[in-house]
Amino acid sequence: MIDFDLYLERQRERINRALELCLPAEQIPASLFNAMRYSIMAGGKRLRPLLTLAAAEALGVDGVRVMDIACAVELIHTYSLIHDDLPAMDDSDLRRGKPTCHRVYGEAVAILAGDALLTLAFALLARYGLEKGCARAACLISAELAAAAGAAGMVGGQVLDLEAEGQLPDLAGLDRMHRLKTGALIRAAVRSGALAGGAAPRELEALSEYGSRLGLAFQIIDDLLDREGTAAELGKKTGVDQGRGKATYPALIGQTAARRRAEALHAEAVSFLDGLEIPAGSLRELARRLVYRNN
Repeated sequence: MIDFDLYLERQRERINRALELCLPAEQIPASLFNAMRYSIMAGGKRLRPLLTLAAAEALGVDGVRVMDIACAVELIHTYSLIHDDLPAMDDSDLRRGKPTCHRVYGEAVAILAGDALLTLAFALLARYGLEKGCARAACLISAELAAAAGAAGMVGGQVLDLEAEGQLPDLAGLDRMHRLKTGALIRAAVRSGALAGGAAPRELEALSEYGSRLGLAFQIIDDLLDREGTAAELGKKTGVDQGRGKATYPALIGQTAARRRAEALHAEAVSFLDGLEIPAGSLRELARRLVYRNN
């Protein structure tokens, strides 16, 4: 048995140190560096890099070896938050308990800081391939994360989200939107760790299904917390989805049914770990904490 709280604390400390070190302080404008650092070091659960590390470690690969991949995942996630918060998108003033990047540095610098974090992510993946002698894995992971972040992933999901404001799609349409906008990167975070860990085809398939269901469950809980949580708990304004007429699970099927669906997806996610002959305890506990959470 491990003290999972201590495990998470240590993993987050390692991730934060690595993120701090990967930021290019030299030869870039100070305003750009400051905006990048402000956003990436603003806190957060570090869910996605934790999943990457946990998947790799379950397959016997030390997290230190794949830290560049974990950081790349978090850089992509943070870029997406900067852009999602912009006035043309969700128009948010608060993120991770602090003013959003564009409120501090202006819209233009915020957009460029997001662009810089996204491109830095792929520089880290190239470094992983070159320094660790894992060129094939680096190529596979780069393709994985590019797909999850792009038009067939987060970007496409964000477009569907914007187009759905003021109307409610059916459940299949809502699932599709959130599998792209939120679920794609969570699934890719798990798959990236699995690919770095040399997962066999059967292991990769099971971990992919785990990540896919966990990603959708995570979004459902996010929708619920926007209605039930507080700004102090979440580090961002609540009630925003209702105010903007966002398409959410509570709006479509009600809060009780939404919570039951998240719990069912959690059960399905962890069931895919059952047949694997790998130590998946960290992946199980991460899934539990992400679905049964209050922030």
